[in-house]
Amino acid sequence: RVIPYGIHVERYADTPELTARAAALRAGHDRPIVLFVGRLVYYKGPEVLVRAMADVDADLVVIGRGPLKPELEALAASAGIASRVTFLDPVDDDELAAWYHAADIFCLPSVARSEAYGLVQLEAHASGTPTISTTLTTSVPFVNANGVTGLTVPPGDVSALTEALRALVDDDSLRTRLGAQARE
Repeated sequence: RVIPYGIHVERYADTPELTARAAALRAGHDRPIVLFVGRLVYYKGPEVLVRAMADVDADLVVIGRGPLKPELEALAASAGIASRVTFLDPVDDDELAAWYHAADIFCLPSVARSEAYGLVQLEAHASGTPTISTTLTTSVPFVNANGVTGLTVPPGDVSALTEALRALVDDDSLRTRLGAQARE
């Protein structure tokens, strides 16, 4: 039997406090928000996401720390998108839940089988946030069903990730439908 990981979904429920905090976080952004949460290491693929964001009219919020942070900051600067990318150290559970609610899209652009599951996808789903992830040969696409809870793209494919991000940024009804299905 397969027993998937689970989370306490009540932590991500729409409460007045969570909704207010999410609105405050959104206040600093004029564009849709793409959220990445995780360690800044090679197998999570954050550099693929930063490259893809160069051609997406949205802001990127990266929550995490790791050895790739200086490289990612330099990549954002060289791509001319440093003003649209915010790097935050890990936050507490309440703040993280607020960020999931503030985000329009959650992205897990993992590129290697070291990413076995991607529990952060469940957190995004519990918040009603559609997810873009990759078609790794692990449980990552099992968690995020393409066209049901979000979109999936081939690992390391900047063009495909750019197109998926654009599809969700440009289509409010698609984001709403996938987010609702993800939460369900």
